[in-house]
Amino acid sequence: MRLKRILFFLFAAICTSGVCYSQKQTHTWYFGKKSGLSFNQDPPQVLYNGQFNTIEGSSSYSDNNGKLLFYTNGNIIINKEQGLMKNGNNILGNVSSTCNSVIVPQPDKPGIYFLFTVGAANYPFEGFRYSIIDMNKENGLGEVLFKNEILEEESFEKLAAVRHCNKKDVWIVTRKWNSDEYHTYLLTTSGINTNPVLSNSGLTVGGYFNNALGTLKFSPDGKKLVAIHSFENDLVELMDFDNTTGAITNPVTFKPNTMPADGSYMGVYGAEFSPNAQLLYVSANNNIQEAAVVYQFDITTMNAASILNTKRVISQTSSFRGGSLQAGPDEKIYFTMWNDSAISVIDNPDVYGAGCNFKYHKIKMSAGEKQPLQYGLPTFIAGDMYIAHTPFDFSTVSNCTSFNVAYNLNKTSGVDSVKWDFGDGTQSTILSPTHTYAAGGNYVVTLTIYKNDCTGSEIISHPLFFGGTSSNIFLPGDTSFCSLKNYILSANVSAQSYLWNTGATSNSIDISTPGIYWLDVVRNGCVGRDSITISLLQPVSLNLGNDTTVCVNKPITLDAGVAGTYIWNTGAVTKTINITRPGFYKLKVTNTAGCTASDSLAVTWGDCEIFIPSAFTPNGDGINDGFSMSNGINTQYFTMNIYNRYGQVVFSSDDPLNKWDGRFKGKELPQGLYPWVVVYKKNGSTQTEKGTVMLIR
Repeated sequence: MRLKRILFFLFAAICTSGVCYSQKQTHTWYFGKKSGLSFNQDPPQVLYNGQFNTIEGSSSYSDNNGKLLFYTNGNIIINKEQGLMKNGNNILGNVSSTCNSVIVPQPDKPGIYFLFTVGAANYPFEGFRYSIIDMNKENGLGEVLFKNEILEEESFEKLAAVRHCNKKDVWIVTRKWNSDEYHTYLLTTSGINTNPVLSNSGLTVGGYFNNALGTLKFSPDGKKLVAIHSFENDLVELMDFDNTTGAITNPVTFKPNTMPADGSYMGVYGAEFSPNAQLLYVSANNNIQEAAVVYQFDITTMNAASILNTKRVISQTSSFRGGSLQAGPDEKIYFTMWNDSAISVIDNPDVYGAGCNFKYHKIKMSAGEKQPLQYGLPTFIAGDMYIAHTPFDFSTVSNCTSFNVAYNLNKTSGVDSVKWDFGDGTQSTILSPTHTYAAGGNYVVTLTIYKNDCTGSEIISHPLFFGGTSSNIFLPGDTSFCSLKNYILSANVSAQSYLWNTGATSNSIDISTPGIYWLDVVRNGCVGRDSITISLLQPVSLNLGNDTTVCVNKPITLDAGVAGTYIWNTGAVTKTINITRPGFYKLKVTNTAGCTASDSLAVTWGDCEIFIPSAFTPNGDGINDGFSMSNGINTQYFTMNIYNRYGQVVFSSDDPLNKWDGRFKGKELPQGLYPWVVVYKKNGSTQTEKGTVMLIR
């Protein structure tokens, strides 16, 4: 029986996917030499507690409230307490790769994150890879479960991510080296689809390895993609992107620099779109006079000549070399320069021309490091810092005891209409309604959003509870399992603090033993408790034994040894099967509790006596149609030769079970006696057997 639940006037609304899509996952940055920025205040606060140096790429991810979860330079992963995440070393990105990493939460999988990495051009064996991080582990500090799974061998420097049209799934794209191919992968609730969408741009990039340098960026609306190709190419490749299909089309290329870059300078390098996706900013370092230049282009025409005609130089300095451009959650664009001590900022990036308001050295970064800035700034899912491009959600406003609840959409752009179901039999079509409940209790509030996008509509449901005691509040119902290995118990509530009876203070805990678990949460000053009983069903104990041997004339019996229903890979459904031949045998057993177990073993030929029949009848009746040994034999060497009466070999085989069908060179041989010779090596000793076989027609 379920334990009585206690609720002390608790009200909450949470995200059903396990990830609340607020605007704060991009609020903490780490980059360069132990440097960072926090956008949890305005202006952003400089951070000096970074734990790594990186020449170029990095990425980070924060929680719903903007508090750091973890960050990486492509080689190591640092947790929110500024320590190395468990198993977070030896990641095969590269600190000298332009876009070496991006962190993507797996849709509908609370606490699960994919870290995608790509190597540097001069390190050809790193490639495009992914690692999986579980933030439910280690009391919320996280653990890398799998790492460095390869997706592409020949891919360097370029990596970008953007949300699917449904705003939940995520596209991840990279470029194949020495080709014109872009490979676009989709991450969904089922994991990463390892079969990418292939797109050809017509521009092959290869040869000199440094030609791979340069950023890859999506526009925040997911409609355009830009690739920067440095050094010998020194050009911009701008393309359309279909965030429903993953297809890349309509490529145009143009060269911002009027003069070729000096050989020791890389030319174009960084890029970023304006928040409205109508303007493109490109950074370059060309020579000692133009070590750091930032260009602005109007890209609304998608015509190379027209785009070049709109070029504006918004910044130029010879003091430092130009690096990355990265949009911030404050809708400004940040610009870093090599070995600089301050970040430069484009304050109004939606404005064409000088009105974009480029501020040189706006944020001083130097503290312990005199030159903390390098070429790179963090990589994020494009558009996640802008409300217009993030997933839909709703929040509620109330207090612990009030029956009046105000509902608010996180955004209204793209909304055609809505329908609210408040869980008490009443509905509303107002965008942001206020509803009065007749009594406190436990409700499921459902919002249907009718949208102007590829999905047409979307349904979001959140539990609501307040003003009394109730069941099924924020933990699932009592449950039973056949195995508790890696079972994650998650609280279905967003709160300021959590306290489990295990002492854990995270949103989720890893359960390995049955028992009673309770959780106290604090939200908006209200305290609530919920509990759950987890029990263990009778598991299946299955053991077929060790690998073994068999002879045809000495069959063996495989026995499940337990009660239940049986499925063998031979197709048999019995408790036992008889084996006369070698092979791989597997059994799955299901008991009355519904628990299953599988076991397998390999069977090889044993120390069998040689037995060779004296006659065969190759008449096609399916009985004794071929001639060979009746037993297999466990030998280091084996050969059988069969001769005609003239001493000519008419059949030869090194497989004891390979049968002679009575033919030679496709023609049937006449009835009669045919001599045979078998030579085999067993236990270090070579032996020879001779005899005859009667071919009967």
